[in-house]
Amino acid sequence: MPSPALVTVHSWLPGTVNKNFISLQAAIEYAGENINELQAIEILVRTGTHRYAILEGHQLAALIEMVCTTH
Repeated sequence: MPSPALVTVHSWLPGTVNKNFISLQAAIEYAGENINELQAIEILVRTGTHRYAILEGHQLAALIEMVCTTH
């Protein structure tokens, strides 16, 4: 049985598919690759049944910078 996606990079851009990841780091790296769309994406981290923590805006930009500059 495949591992469930724990993190979703959600895009508000019409016609853009959301991407699912099993780790927050992978989702942040993907968001970093698509930084030009930062105002239209957010990261949803599953915290329980139908509950999510949302990373967006300046908080997301800071995480992208921190993760992507160390790689």
